[in-house]
Amino acid sequence: MIRGILATMSVLGLAACASAPLPFAAEATDASQTYACAGGKSFTAAYDLKGDRASVSASGRTYSLRHVPSASGVKYAKDGVELHAKGTGAMLDGAAGSPYRDCQVG
Repeated sequence: MIRGILATMSVLGLAACASAPLPFAAEATDASQTYACAGGKSFTAAYDLKGDRASVSASGRTYSLRHVPSASGVKYAKDGVELHAKGTGAMLDGAAGSPYRDCQVG
């Protein structure tokens, strides 16, 4: 009986290892959040469920950013574009139309 259970668990474990992870574009993302910023500016951000990446759209351009260490809140960056978010607030630098300051989910 125990051998049967162990054999089944081994097969299931191997099957799980064989499945490849989905690429970023196919990963599920949380619903987009729109941030309203000072000066009438705005941008949207969608964070993948793992918290590894964020897709940011600003001034007609879209950026795929990676999570990087942050002293407070969360930070995503790539190629000079940086998104800092904490609670319902955020700021975006390096993207088209930046800087985006005093941004709140709205």
